[in-house]
Amino acid sequence: MEIISEDMLRHAIDVIGRTEGIQMDVDSLIDDLFILSNIYSTEQTFILAVNQIHHSLKQIEKTRTICTELFGNLSNWRSFHFQSRRVNKQSADLRIVYQDTGDFIQVRGFGNRHLPHDFYKRIYKR
Repeated sequence: MEIISEDMLRHAIDVIGRTEGIQMDVDSLIDDLFILSNIYSTEQTFILAVNQIHHSLKQIEKTRTICTELFGNLSNWRSFHFQSRRVNKQSADLRIVYQDTGDFIQVRGFGNRHLPHDFYKRIYKR
């Protein structure tokens, strides 16, 4: 099994962390990328997933309300569903949970829907 290098993780932190109009807790960003690197554990699949997250964040920032409103512990947050790689008939395996503050998009977390466990349960604690 391939391991994602620290340099590649740092680059992913930089790419996602510097997305214009987006804010996210640094510890949550690092945790989400570390988990993502264990799921998409080859350089190719990790880069594809990171690029899709970055693209989706830019799309969220531009359109603001393109997704599902959440409820319960995550009321006032939205969930955007998308594919880790653009392939016909692949299910939307990635999620971004965010909130529009009016001034910027506050990201609570992102990751795979089911791996390593339920995404929504993982981010309830944040």
